[in-house]
Amino acid sequence: QLYRSTDFEVHRNWLAITHQLPISEWYFEETSPWTLDYPPAFAYFEWLLSQVAVLLDPAMLQVQNLDYASEATVMFQRGSVILADVLLALGAFNLGGANAVALVLWNSGLLLVDHVHFQYNGMLLGILLLSISCMETGRTYIGALLFCLLLCMKHIFLYVSPVFFVYLLRFHCGLTFQPLRLQIGALLRLGLVVLGTFLALLFPLLISGPVESQLPQLLRRLFPFGRGLTHAYWAPNLWALYNTLDRVLAKVMGASTSGGSTSGFAEVYESAVLWTVPPKATFGLTLLAYGPLLWKIWQAPDRQGLALYVALGSAIAFTFGWHVHEKAILMVTIPLLAALPAKDRGELPDLRDAAVQLSTVATFSVMPLLPLKQPETVLKWALFVFGLVMEHHLLRPSSRFGWLLLALAGLGVYRDAGGHELLFRGMEFLPLLLTSDFCAVLVLWYFWSIFRLLPEKSGKQE
Repeated sequence: QLYRSTDFEVHRNWLAITHQLPISEWYFEETSPWTLDYPPAFAYFEWLLSQVAVLLDPAMLQVQNLDYASEATVMFQRGSVILADVLLALGAFNLGGANAVALVLWNSGLLLVDHVHFQYNGMLLGILLLSISCMETGRTYIGALLFCLLLCMKHIFLYVSPVFFVYLLRFHCGLTFQPLRLQIGALLRLGLVVLGTFLALLFPLLISGPVESQLPQLLRRLFPFGRGLTHAYWAPNLWALYNTLDRVLAKVMGASTSGGSTSGFAEVYESAVLWTVPPKATFGLTLLAYGPLLWKIWQAPDRQGLALYVALGSAIAFTFGWHVHEKAILMVTIPLLAALPAKDRGELPDLRDAAVQLSTVATFSVMPLLPLKQPETVLKWALFVFGLVMEHHLLRPSSRFGWLLLALAGLGVYRDAGGHELLFRGMEFLPLLLTSDFCAVLVLWYFWSIFRLLPEKSGKQE
């Protein structure tokens, strides 16, 4: 039987909550540890799915049926992810044509995360791509509505809202400072679309019970800052390197370390030697790092390039954000890959090289999500090779990077083919730590390389 993560039970439980309980109880239900912690629009999506699910196996929609996984339940939930990817295909096609559809639908990292591990990232990223394509082609209000819908489906996309804010001020509202100019009418119309969309999507929840209880409870579910700086498996970002440095210093200095960050649960990790980073610090660093990107957007020559800006905004959040999951790297790679086929092959060849290499490392970094059993190990490496061949065929990067493939293959043998067990006794955390740190160094380098390739400002004065 193909592996599925706890996210499978998470979404089955959400189907049950939204089907069995009144909306006023959705964000208070705690029978399962996997409580509803996505915004209301995603809950409405689960409710819609439950209207079909009840026809196949009503037992899956009982809140008390924890860990229920009948054959009909598994088939239905797997099938819902596949069908939801229609939005991903549509968004990719609008942005980069047929090649973009192939690149994102068959992206190895996305296949591993959504169709094996189990999530709905493809659908959400499809809405993001649709929003981007609308804005790049001047259909700003539709694009803004779609982005607001996205925020009300998964709030992690708040991380890229500064990109949309500055982009819309610059290219839709016409804001300039020399001379001072702003299209007030465009700003007001945009504000009405944004406010109206949020109100329409939140209204059913807010009228279901006292606002003073519903709204605070919703916010507590959406922003659980007690989870800690890093996830159980460290995402390949700045904090993976930071935690490793703390462990090395603790070993050298003989200090005790907390096991929370590698124990498999979302626990708070207290640094042994270095400063224990609080949420406010990561928020401040993220805003600070955003400055150069927002300046680039402000100086951009035209409306094109929003997908690249969104990918880099996601990269900043991935690098400095609080409790980042390794799966969030898809918010960088999917918009980037979707936008590249629309560009001429002679345009920014270095960008194609960096994108393909980043996608390769990103896929390698999410492979530990699957267990070290033979079927899953064979499957994830087959998908890794398939995705690599696909991206090389469609994007034709100009440079060769055999060194990278050799390095990933060597680390992969050590991690997935028994190399660690041959060399060491114990230290079960070491293969994941080395994967996180090695990928973090490469990912951060590719982020910086892509930022340096952003188009420069036009010649006219603003």
